[in-house]
Amino acid sequence: MTIRRSLRYGILGLGLTALAGCSTLSSIQSASTPLDTFELTPLPTGVVTTSRSRRQLEVALPTATGALSSDRILIKPTALQIASLPDGRWVNETTELVQLLLVRSLANSGRFALVTSAGLGPPPDFVLMTDLRAFQAEVINDRVTVVISSTMTLLRDTDDIVISSHRFTNSSFVTDTNAESLVDAFDQVMTRQLADVVAWIVRSSGS
Repeated sequence: MTIRRSLRYGILGLGLTALAGCSTLSSIQSASTPLDTFELTPLPTGVVTTSRSRRQLEVALPTATGALSSDRILIKPTALQIASLPDGRWVNETTELVQLLLVRSLANSGRFALVTSAGLGPPPDFVLMTDLRAFQAEVINDRVTVVISSTMTLLRDTDDIVISSHRFTNSSFVTDTNAESLVDAFDQVMTRQLADVVAWIVRSSGS
């Protein structure tokens, strides 16, 4: 048996449940066995060395495929298979979790007068659109790897002109596939991506 197949069987042996669309997700969420709930951490409050700008930023709810529009912690044992941890979930649906992390991290940067979720607060100067491409653990090159990938687009709100667009992909190998280790890897990867995104937005918006 190859190492790749061994890893895949090892992951599946944890009891990962294959997902077959939103109906399956709903049935999993309604199961009688309670699931451990996990959250990720935003970037901490930074030390602002320049004056806070007067610019306001709105963070839209990210778009994603059906599997990512859930609160399950996803695994891809193969390129075409989607599974989830049987004993853990995110505190919010993945798209809502990412939106919240972006809002808090950008607010904590201290570079904007106001950072809000879509539909909240006064009209913004800029709108951040996010297409969430990957938020899962995968078997890559015979190793389990957490991958977070998203395409960010910064728009000027007054005329919907695209200021900048960039794809961010961050990943990290996982040595243990239990829920706590996987979530810790997700947190480390998301922290790196948030730092990259915040730096890009500050540069692109001139804040």
